[in-house]
Amino acid sequence: MGSEKIRGITICSPKPSKMKLEPKCLEKMKNLKFLIVSNVDICRGLKYLPNELRVLDWSGFPLSSLPSSFDPKNLIALNMPESRVTLDKLFKRIQGRNLTYMNFNSNQYIMELPDLSSASPNIKKLDLRNCRRLVNVPDTVGYLDKLETWDLFNCRELQTLPSCIVMKSLKYLNLFSCRRFKRFPHIPQEMENLKFLRLGLTAIRELPPSIGNLTGLERLEIGSNFYSCHLPSSIYKLQQLRTLLLLGNVKFPKDLGIGRQAAACNSYGGFSKYCFLKKLNFLKKLTSCFTHSKKCLLSRSEDLNFQESVIRFNRLNWLLIGDFKFLKKIPKLPKSIRQVDAINCISLKSESLRKLILQFGRILGLSPNMKCSSVKDKVFMDSHSHRNLSNQIDYSSLVSLSKLIAINDESIFTLDARLVDFAETCKITVPGKKIPNWINHQSIESSVSFWVGPEFPSIAVCVACHLIPLKDSYANNDKHGFICGDIIDCNYDILISINSHKRRCMAGFTVFYWKCDYLWFYGEPHSQLQRRFGDLMQGDRNHVEISCKINHWVSRNGKYAPMIARMGVHVECICPPQNSVIIQHNSQNVDDGTELLAPLLSQNGSHTDSDAGDLSSSSSP
Repeated sequence: MGSEKIRGITICSPKPSKMKLEPKCLEKMKNLKFLIVSNVDICRGLKYLPNELRVLDWSGFPLSSLPSSFDPKNLIALNMPESRVTLDKLFKRIQGRNLTYMNFNSNQYIMELPDLSSASPNIKKLDLRNCRRLVNVPDTVGYLDKLETWDLFNCRELQTLPSCIVMKSLKYLNLFSCRRFKRFPHIPQEMENLKFLRLGLTAIRELPPSIGNLTGLERLEIGSNFYSCHLPSSIYKLQQLRTLLLLGNVKFPKDLGIGRQAAACNSYGGFSKYCFLKKLNFLKKLTSCFTHSKKCLLSRSEDLNFQESVIRFNRLNWLLIGDFKFLKKIPKLPKSIRQVDAINCISLKSESLRKLILQFGRILGLSPNMKCSSVKDKVFMDSHSHRNLSNQIDYSSLVSLSKLIAINDESIFTLDARLVDFAETCKITVPGKKIPNWINHQSIESSVSFWVGPEFPSIAVCVACHLIPLKDSYANNDKHGFICGDIIDCNYDILISINSHKRRCMAGFTVFYWKCDYLWFYGEPHSQLQRRFGDLMQGDRNHVEISCKINHWVSRNGKYAPMIARMGVHVECICPPQNSVIIQHNSQNVDDGTELLAPLLSQNGSHTDSDAGDLSSSSSP
């Protein structure tokens, strides 16, 4: 019927549905300001929209343009993901000076952007992710001085951006996975507000010298596994850079002696002015990703180890190594290191992992010699059989990859969150299946409980995640536990309950692109835990339970699922003495425990359980 009193309408369906709407059904709603439509396909055309609209949010809009009678002068937000709108038609007559937010995510009909500088000069956020047919962006867009966020993620046909950009407000520019994009624009003026620049997996082979004008840049992602990329000497002008993520073969300027001169330096203090550490000592994080292809490795030898010159940064916080199947050793890392992720690096030796965990233990003040008095003897635990684990798979948390990415993005919804420091927490993600023996509280369930005193002590949590076949086809695992034909992505929460009545999230983590069983290690010091959970402590004895939960997971080819198989907590406890505890489950499928990390051992498999699991006897890194 319609009425001028109506201010907002929401039409959302839980499942895709068709709805019969009269073409002029909104004609009487002259003062309609909010229109939100989702999962609805209208069977007939739409000939009228009220000119008072402020927010038009229509996911999957089925028409190529808005009604010709609609004047969008009052429009503030235009949110039309997965729509069929073609922007040349849409912006021919738009003069939306109030328009500040536009989202055309996953529109497969946009091939070229119109002149937004005249159509919507005050735009602040422009979302063009996954617009896979977008090829060109005109030069005029490079002068949108109100634009703060510009997302072109995975625009695979994109070839040209404006020849230069002068965007004084721009904070976030994402060109990740724009695989045909070759030339980054010239930056004629200083752009101090740009904090986050993603250029990974593009066809860029060199950056312009004017990249030095991005004086406020804090995070740079650059490189690909199919081209080498050369950085100009002006890269060293970026004195605010905290995170440098290098994917593939990224080459620093030759005149800075990364090769033999750097290798000749035998200590951090010994680097001369010709070595790149002195130029890059402002870095807090460095990430190096390497393709599994032998052609792109630093050396063509399968017995490849990291060269220490690659990571000699005295403010390095985070090291990420991806699909480096021949990496056997992680060298000594600087004291500033707080996170190491070795994704699918199945050749890593257990000795390297022992040293890494010991280094993190020293940071947290956790000795490997701490024992729990409630367990006098060693706690033996076998692995779950694949068949038992498969019966516990939570199919309700299975989601699509796009959904998991959206959930992950929502948890890091601000630029400040993306650039947050690690503080004193420590994290490790590596291939493996067995929790180290020295961790003093262990369980084959997804929770561990213990007793602590009046203050919360430092703590380390270790979770073993198995990848379980969804069908009885176990032959798809190779001898390293490497799965064939599938990739797993997963989101977890570590939950804490104190004195049985309050539960809070202690930590969360998301792992992407895993092809083998893995261990996740998380440590947090006493000072941080006391600030966060001290209000829950009651008296001199407090019962603590820490559990791990899979929130969402993705099986890209539908063959495997993630499962929490073991959990451990290392903490200085006051648990009461008890008799010896021996946990045995399904003895016909007992894992004899001779390996700490089965996928990580060398081919001769000569390591013993005591060698691999007891860190107290290993040497410092």
